[in-house]
Amino acid sequence: MAQKKSQTKPEAKTEEVNHETAATQTDLEKALTEENEKLIGEVERLTEENKKIKKTCDRLQSSADKSDTYLNQLVAMKNDFESYKRRMKFNGEQAKLEGAQAVLVHLLAVCDTFELASKHLDGDNLKAFNMVYQQLLGILKDNSVEEMDVLNQPFDPMKMNALSKLNYGEDKRDLVVEVYKKGYIMGDKVLRYAEVIVGA
Repeated sequence: MAQKKSQTKPEAKTEEVNHETAATQTDLEKALTEENEKLIGEVERLTEENKKIKKTCDRLQSSADKSDTYLNQLVAMKNDFESYKRRMKFNGEQAKLEGAQAVLVHLLAVCDTFELASKHLDGDNLKAFNMVYQQLLGILKDNSVEEMDVLNQPFDPMKMNALSKLNYGEDKRDLVVEVYKKGYIMGDKVLRYAEVIVGA
């Protein structure tokens, strides 16, 4: 009988230990399950937060792209406007120059008339006439208009019109021997071609 009691006691102790271990495992499982559920909830919250941040980043990137597009358009418009201003300034200067040249060409015809008339005047009339003529030449000079020096120079079709060729001897071949109408230049531009007779 004593043996039976001793056998029962260890079994009872083992059952108690197993029951305590099971209770401890259950508490541990509960704690782990709760911790796991908290972590899953935190992960879900962070996932939602991440989605919101991604949407915000996408909106900001879209706004930045639009801003870059607008900035590029603004820079292009500024460059176009600068080009337009330069073109307008150049066109204005060209128009002013061409207008001045047109007036000066008409004055050249007046100079021709003065030269022709001076051949038929003498005395005080010629003196007064020459004063006005010199004033007119001064206006031309102030506007950088110069008379071409073509007499006894080689014929240059870029500055002269040959009215005819006459035999003036071998030493005058292809040289300007007579000036029928004076030529004038303004800077590099020919205002009026000289009309000349060329030696043959």
